[in-house]
Order: sequence, then structure tokens, then C-alpha cells
Amino acid sequence: MSGELVIRLSDEERFEAVRVLDAAVADGRLTWDEHAEWSDLVWAAKTEGDLVPQLADLAQTASAQRVVATISKVIRTPEATREVTARATFGAVVLNLEGMRPGEYVRVVADAFCGKVVVSVPANAVVIDEGTAVMGKRGIFGAARGQGGPVVRIAGRVTMGNIKVFRGHA
Repeated sequence: MSGELVIRLSDEERFEAVRVLDAAVADGRLTWDEHAEWSDLVWAAKTEGDLVPQLADLAQTASAQRVVATISKVIRTPEATREVTARATFGAVVLNLEGMRPGEYVRVVADAFCGKVVVSVPANAVVIDEGTAVMGKRGIFGAARGQGGPVVRIAGRVTMGNIKVFRGHA
């Protein structure tokens, strides 16, 4: 055995690896069959070294933007990205995505612990919420107007906090 310390993966690190696979399917770099096969390998992985072969050729072409608020409030208008990671811990993250155009896609991984994440999207946006809540709340406000708008996919976990998505007034 080598003298190198090997640290086991957490479930959150495995979830993040599956998010990379999800993005690869959305970008057309993986099929759903490949996604299923690779997801099984991700969940079976014990260390980061076990994940490298599965994810090495799936590096994101456009880097994800990261917004973190800890006991504070952060307001951002992300641009030119396919993914935004927002984490609020005893604070608030406010994301303004109202400038998105029809046909654009963004994935927001919103995690809140005793905090909140607020996302503003265009009035015609298609919002898909696939996240979870534990003693928290998730809500999408405002009826979708029209068709063919941008797609915003919301993932992540709320614990004793909330995530609110508001459709714009345009």
C-alpha cells in the first residue's frame, strides 16, 4: 500500500458526477443508455480516482458559474453559461436570468441550507424543477406565457430554506 491518503467519495460528490453526465446527455455527448451505464459506475465508485475514467472525456465546454452566499446576499446576472451552481447557507442568492432568449438552455443547481435562492426568468420560460426539499419549500410563480421560450432546469436540494422561481413581466 502506498503512503498516499485516499479519501472516500461523499454522496454529494457522486451527485455532482451524475450532474456532469446529465449535462453530457443534454449536450448530445452521451446517449441515455450510456448515461445509465455510467451512472451505475459513478454510484459504485469509492474514491475520486474511481470517477476519473468515467468523467475524463466529458469536461464541460462552457464552465459552470458558481455563486455562494454565506450569511449574506449575493445578486448575479449570469451570462454565456449552460450551468449555474448557487449555494445559500444562512443567506440569499438572487439570479437574474430574464435576459435569456428563446431556445437557450441553462441548468441551475440551487442548494439552500437555512437560506434561499431566488431565480427570475423570462415570462415565456419553460421551467423544470427536479430538485428536492427537506423541511423547506420550492415554488414556481407566474403562468408561462407563450411557447418556444428558453428552458431553465432547476436541480438541487433545499433544507430548511426555499427556492423561488419568478417569471418576468416582459
